[in-house]
Amino acid sequence: MIKVNITKDIEEHFVKLIDNIFKDGKLVKRKDKKTVFSVTKRDIDRLLLKKLRKFDENINFEKLILSGKEYIDSLIGFIDFNKEFTKLSKKEKDYFFTLYARFNKPSFIKKLGVSTCLYCNRNYIFNFTKSNKENATAQLDHFYDKSTYPYLAVCLYNLIPSCTTCNQRKSSKKIDILHPYYESFDKKAKFSLKIEDCKFYHSLDGFNIEIKTEDKKVENSKKVFNLEQLYENHKDIVLELIQKEAIYNESYLDELLTKYEGTLFKNREDLQRLISGGYVSDDEIGKRPLSKLVKDISSELGLF
Repeated sequence: MIKVNITKDIEEHFVKLIDNIFKDGKLVKRKDKKTVFSVTKRDIDRLLLKKLRKFDENINFEKLILSGKEYIDSLIGFIDFNKEFTKLSKKEKDYFFTLYARFNKPSFIKKLGVSTCLYCNRNYIFNFTKSNKENATAQLDHFYDKSTYPYLAVCLYNLIPSCTTCNQRKSSKKIDILHPYYESFDKKAKFSLKIEDCKFYHSLDGFNIEIKTEDKKVENSKKVFNLEQLYENHKDIVLELIQKEAIYNESYLDELLTKYEGTLFKNREDLQRLISGGYVSDDEIGKRPLSKLVKDISSELGLF
């Protein structure tokens, strides 16, 4: 639901997090005091060339982990049609799964600067510290299932911060939904009121919440994450907005601005956030849960 722009700084941070997993240049896994495997990035480069040279003769580990959606989509198509010689052994799969298991997820999520689930915008995904170790409340969803495509287990553009509910709902489903690093739910869909009874200022029964769109990927996202049904549980927030619209008319907003601008709030947008309880600018709706809902309904009501 929330679009995140991946910057060069984020990419560089991601590469550093991966590099940190290779202690003394090696990825080592031990079990029962025995070495299961020990590989370098060069070893993984050679593995990728062995398996995927016909797809990309210049492929290497760093290129793979920073590859974008178009490249990944092409790679998946190649793997699907060439399963015999692209198939990894159990140990080879474990290289990529071990990298993901040891990946510093809280640091990555923090660097992205997101505060809510990118799929639903309903739940916070803050980090917390316990026993001097940073932990994440979010999970990283593999946009393309890592069990099916182990090559993509630690690809930056395949790791989507999400709440537990959305991650479980999506699971390994193969369905064309919005990719939060490339497409904006905010631009392609709007929350809207479906009014059943015009006398509903004190009741949740007089209206429903709809998500209006003409985009197929949005429709798929709605179904996968049960968005409309889940957002019906937030009708109390919408009812408050309806009541606020009746209170905060244009003249009252102007009066508040005249009296408190520069002291209680910085500008009109700041006042709108204060009244609505959500961020209202397009680039800030990921800072607080339900901000997309609040922004769209407030705009529909004329509160903004």
